[in-house]
Amino acid sequence: MMLSLLLLAAAAVPQPAELKTFQDWTVGCDNGAACHAVALVPEDWPDEALTMSVRRGPEPNAVPVLAIALGADGNAAALGADGRRLAVRLVGTEGETKIVPADAATAIGALRSAGRLQVEGADGKPLGTVSLKGASAALLYMDEQQRRTGTATALVRPGTRPPDARPAPSLPVVTAPPLSTARPLTLSEAGVKALRRKHGCTIDEVGGPDEAESTALGPAATLLLLACGSGAYNVSHVPFVVRRGRGGVQAALAAFDVKPDWWGEQGMPVLVNAGWDKKSGLLTSFSKGRGLGDCGTTAAYAWDGSRFRLVEQRVMGECRGSIDYITTWRAKVVRR
Repeated sequence: MMLSLLLLAAAAVPQPAELKTFQDWTVGCDNGAACHAVALVPEDWPDEALTMSVRRGPEPNAVPVLAIALGADGNAAALGADGRRLAVRLVGTEGETKIVPADAATAIGALRSAGRLQVEGADGKPLGTVSLKGASAALLYMDEQQRRTGTATALVRPGTRPPDARPAPSLPVVTAPPLSTARPLTLSEAGVKALRRKHGCTIDEVGGPDEAESTALGPAATLLLLACGSGAYNVSHVPFVVRRGRGGVQAALAAFDVKPDWWGEQGMPVLVNAGWDKKSGLLTSFSKGRGLGDCGTTAAYAWDGSRFRLVEQRVMGECRGSIDYITTWRAKVVRR
């Protein structure tokens, strides 16, 4: 019985996926077997470089979704591969151009064999290029993770076998209390200063943040985000849970089902650029690798009544021009 309980506890710990990089492409698949590959700016950073993405769900007959990121430059009207015009139709949305799903196979064929895509506007003028170095390897990785290699739905090495009919892995379910309308419990100013001293939260930059943000998690618990340090584009926060005890309102370090970042050697959970999303009722963080925001990690946590549970993580491990972060972990939140 004890062994079963230990195995169950171990299985409950989130295990976000690792990303793989193949030359100018990076790729990852989450715990629900949804995959996402992203074209990066080449390492020599040519001025005309564009990024794009290929997403595919875990369903046996899921059609890949291809999109080109254009920022504020408008929508593309035509694509070429190594100078040859591709017979694909494009649909523009704000800052992004998608390939019509019926033409996805033609575009995937180009990604497998060409060296680069040329993107043109409606006036025929070039908008930029997408490097396809590593694209075939990234798509093959997607096939392998989704058990498609050798099947009729494979992107790189199709075969005659039918699609794998096994269902995708089930997403974990996090049970959370309803969104709270209660007033947050508050610490006195002296209590907040005492927390800072105890946990080493000194703001050593002139004009740095010096706030403590409180949000009610329910009638008996409040989240306190204590600003604990700052840099050029990141502010670190230590999360506490405030409860009413015999000696009055007291704060304790928040518990998590997975370690976020860690502050020094004190073993404190530290979230970077943390905040509370009122609409979703989730604690969020965004640790930027640099000011452009084209690398880093975003995460969202749900409060289950005793600890914060990771329900989404998205990562971009390469600082190479793309802000299209790849999901590495998902969970469903059920409020009751």
